[in-house]
Amino acid sequence: MNHQAIKQEIRAADQAINNKDFDTVANFYTNEAALVVRPDLLAYGRTDIREAHKRISEYFNGSLEVSQGDMVVIEAGNTALVLAKTFVKSSEKLDSEYSTERDAIYVYVKDDSGKWLCAIDNSYGVELLKKQA
Repeated sequence: MNHQAIKQEIRAADQAINNKDFDTVANFYTNEAALVVRPDLLAYGRTDIREAHKRISEYFNGSLEVSQGDMVVIEAGNTALVLAKTFVKSSEKLDSEYSTERDAIYVYVKDDSGKWLCAIDNSYGVELLKKQA
């Protein structure tokens, strides 16, 4: 299967994040989406996710640059699991306690118009398991 549509959506979302276009960022998510802001904090729904992305950008002093490396997409009907190598860079905040290279896990769903939207955005991936201990 060719998963270019999902990969294109992810790249476009990254570009909106990098451009600090938080209204556009929110539109890449489902209405009920969940975003792992950090291992102990989640945001739910487009409005809270928009605000969370704004706060994340502020945490990185407005210099956040997100990109994806290799991606594996597993699609079943209107749902897709995306495993991605995610890179988080910031020229203005070099002392973050969070890893800048992550093994992310995303869940996408296809809406009625055929557009892929993010339902679960977990850039920390299985790293969350270590935080439970």
